Amino acid sequence: MVTQTKSSKTDHKPKHKFYFPEKAKIVTDDSEVTTKVIVGDNESEGRYSIISGLWKVGFSVPLHYHKKHFETFYLLNGEAEWTVNGETHQMKAGDAVYIPANAPHRAKTLGDKPAHFILIYSAGDYVEHLERQLAYTEEERKDPKIKELLWKLNDFHILS
Repeated sequence: MVTQTKSSKTDHKPKHKFYFPEKAKIVTDDSEVTTKVIVGDNESEGRYSIISGLWKVGFSVPLHYHKKHFETFYLLNGEAEWTVNGETHQMKAGDAVYIPANAPHRAKTLGDKPAHFILIYSAGDYVEHLERQLAYTEEERKDPKIKELLWKLNDFHILS
């Protein structure tokens, strides 16, 4: 007699989801970024994550790349500057950028308003990254050793 063992991945049946920003749980809210999950890792069966991100005035992301992750940023409002593979553009509401794996890129907000965007992140483990970061306080996340550990675990590879 053959018995089958059930896996949590095969047991999970995808469900639909409505997202209402005013009712959404804020996953991160610190001095630089506010993040809300529109579609999480488990909801997409690990295929992608869709995130609403609000980057506060003066926020920047250093030059880095991801070995296995692809990103698409769609700017809803505010202004930001993205540099991908050495090509730089100032972006406004309605503009988008797609960043494949291994492409060096950086970004920063411009002007005196936050930049609000939708991020589509594939493969879908962005929420896992957020949860890992939230295991530390904002102050602890500034510690160079913790920051380096989180970057490594989250497929975030800094370039000089």
